[in-house]
Amino acid sequence: VPDYLTNLSLSDLVALRGEDVQMTPDILSGMSNGNIDCLLKLRSQRTPMARLKSDTGDSVLHLAATWGHLELVKEIVSKFPRLLLEPNSSGQTPLHVAAHGGHTPVVKVFVEVVNASARLCTEESQRLNPYVLKDEDGNTALYYAIEGRYKEMATLLVNANKDAPFLGNKKGISSLYMAVEAGEVSLVKEILKTTGNEDFEVRKSKLQGSKHLAHVALQAKRLDVLDVILKEYPNLMNEKDKDGRTCLSLGAYTGYYDGVCNLLEKSKESVYVCDEDGSFPIHKAAEEGHKKIVKKFIKSCPDSKHLLNRLGQNVLHVAAKNGEFSISMFLMYRESTKHLGVGQDVDGNTPLHLAVMNWHFDSIEPLAMKNHQILKLRNKSGLRARDIAEKEVKPNYIFHERWTLAVLLYAIHSSDFEIVDSLTVPVEPIDPKNNRDYVNSLLVVAALVATVTFAAGFTIPGGYISDAKEKNLGRATLATNPTLFIFLLFDILAMQ
Repeated sequence: VPDYLTNLSLSDLVALRGEDVQMTPDILSGMSNGNIDCLLKLRSQRTPMARLKSDTGDSVLHLAATWGHLELVKEIVSKFPRLLLEPNSSGQTPLHVAAHGGHTPVVKVFVEVVNASARLCTEESQRLNPYVLKDEDGNTALYYAIEGRYKEMATLLVNANKDAPFLGNKKGISSLYMAVEAGEVSLVKEILKTTGNEDFEVRKSKLQGSKHLAHVALQAKRLDVLDVILKEYPNLMNEKDKDGRTCLSLGAYTGYYDGVCNLLEKSKESVYVCDEDGSFPIHKAAEEGHKKIVKKFIKSCPDSKHLLNRLGQNVLHVAAKNGEFSISMFLMYRESTKHLGVGQDVDGNTPLHLAVMNWHFDSIEPLAMKNHQILKLRNKSGLRARDIAEKEVKPNYIFHERWTLAVLLYAIHSSDFEIVDSLTVPVEPIDPKNNRDYVNSLLVVAALVATVTFAAGFTIPGGYISDAKEKNLGRATLATNPTLFIFLLFDILAMQ
């Protein structure tokens, strides 16, 4: 037992009595400055130090702990150990403020006090447990230690109490979650070590707030932490997060190639587990354009290319729908996957249908040129890709729509199975009688543009030199600035 705790008695640990006393400015300054003489003076004057409170509800121990005055903390806590449990107006105990400030020696003193109290009375030690106390945000002292990256302090608090790491705050974030997110692998090991040989479900029930630890490690791109978690909680591999995604699906969605490879080495089971939206990991990778991950899935699990989502769409459907040209080309140029091009979803649409519907002209060439059969297929509405393009193209000129139609018609012409008279559809001329409002709107816009352009020519940015005492009276203040000439150049061009 440390010397400053040798005289600690059970009566020192009982609840404080009396009403709070307002702390005067000189006492607040003295405590904040670590002045032990100020403390001794208060004791000689029989001031009720245990009841002194500042405007923010801080006790003398709060102030000493906030500024890391170790000797003052020892002096106060040896006389008034119960102050260790006293919260301020924010619900924070002295342990909270010491942890938040990164004062590890002060935290060590508090741990020694709690240990000493445990030797006095086991029942009392359960009540004298500042490790599990939460502030108004629901945070424990351990949470602040991990948040501040105070590793030595965090390890000390983890070993002091095995329950604190699993307590969640009001946002559903536990200290264990924070340690995983911060990538503190040694700290994560220490926390998991405290659970011993408990069953997985028992361990999981202890954890408050978010329980998707493997997902967090994956998002933080910390494979070392991920390995530790999955070694202790292997069932987390196929668990789904709040968005209904497995770990593998999350890795595929975010494009974390190393994480996907790591998970595939552990187990390929998740490749065949769909998310809540019915998509499989290979679909997520294709949707976001992660070609390298799509290739990894096909190499590791060749049959995954046949997986269908709830719309009956394969990986090529998803890539074509989202305009992922490189993935569409990769799949269509491979002998083992080009047959996916003739696959039809629940509406009878092929990947080419979906590419045309979304006007992804760059995806049409690999889809149509490598397999002419796809051009003849009709969906359940009896429409081919060409029919959809010609039906949906706007009468007014929109480049990507017209270009999509042109590329598609060129592919049809190259296949020689259908005659194509023109690669475009004529733009419908505007009828002046039926489009008067349209013409008037254009005239108003043109007039506004012209007005602003001429006004800018006279209202020079920066203004003019108006002081008669200055040289070059009336000249633009930015006349020597090259950017003014650039402005004038573009303004002149706009007037043309």
